[in-house]
Amino acid sequence: MPVKLPEKTAPTTKPEPRKAQVAPSSMIDRIPVKLVLMLAAPYLAGESPDAAIELAHKLHAKDRYTSTLDILGEDMESAADCDASVEAYKNLVDLIISNPLPVTTSQEQITISFKPSMFSTTAPKGTGYSDPELDKAFERIKKVTDYAKRLGVNVTLEAEDNRWTDFHLDTYVELINQGYTNLGTVIQSRLFRTANDISRFDERMRTRLVIGIYNEPNDIAHTNKSVMKDLVVSYAQRLLEKGTYVEIATHDVDCLDKFFGNVVLPGKISRTRFETQYLHGVPRDDIQHGLINGSYFNKEKFPAANAEHLQELATTGVVVRKYLPFGEGHVSGAYCRRRLKENPNMALYGIKNFFKMQ
Repeated sequence: MPVKLPEKTAPTTKPEPRKAQVAPSSMIDRIPVKLVLMLAAPYLAGESPDAAIELAHKLHAKDRYTSTLDILGEDMESAADCDASVEAYKNLVDLIISNPLPVTTSQEQITISFKPSMFSTTAPKGTGYSDPELDKAFERIKKVTDYAKRLGVNVTLEAEDNRWTDFHLDTYVELINQGYTNLGTVIQSRLFRTANDISRFDERMRTRLVIGIYNEPNDIAHTNKSVMKDLVVSYAQRLLEKGTYVEIATHDVDCLDKFFGNVVLPGKISRTRFETQYLHGVPRDDIQHGLINGSYFNKEKFPAANAEHLQELATTGVVVRKYLPFGEGHVSGAYCRRRLKENPNMALYGIKNFFKMQ
């Protein structure tokens, strides 16, 4: 699905989005796109880069949240669509540079996230399969990463479904080896292979840890969410031991408590080596405020923690980053459906938001 560029670089013709012919497989698949977008509205940052930047500044001014911006779009049909993705992200970098958050450290500045399929006209077809289109995708991803690096903006190459895992991790490692340390990536505890993929990470790297929102076959992925959440904590510990900067992205309060209670506090991990991330719109303000102002870190909650380190975190707080996806309605539908399938409660949040219920 193509992305729309800001007017200064918009193409003269706009390709039509791909029309999927897949039969509905769940109740959510049968919901009309307009209703899906209404239910998912609390989790979207608008339809334009300007709207997303404006929201990022409002969130920081009100609650000191920082943000990562993601232009929604995937499965490009043409080289022109892929090249448009490159220009859209370069323009987004420019917008961030022109409108930075008033923060004192780079750790707290706005970042950018993008999916590999936004830069390719084809999906990978298996390990070891050579495809010139994927080579072009690599070069487009490198072009965005290079542009962002020269201007001092951190970017993240996201994970998609399992077809893309080799490509996204190989691309990530190769670009890190080429010196693009402004690039982070995402790994999913859902996949069995992640236990081995972690061996590729080191102190040069930055990793967002998620359970993953793609429904994968049970012969390659866990199906028990409790297991996935425990693995997020376990993998976070392994990555921190390797020196990797960890972005723990979970809305599960117990999972977050285990991350701090079992990993950060016993290991006396500095706040400069990790951050927490949340999808905008999911109601977790109480814990997010506590993480930022430090009230989360108290002796009652963590009685066994080292007192000095606990006090340090209570004084400084930690970084809370909101994930702000944005894009026109016709390209946002697939993302919103996946989110609603993964967490049907999001539909309830959307209904409450529509009727202004708390």
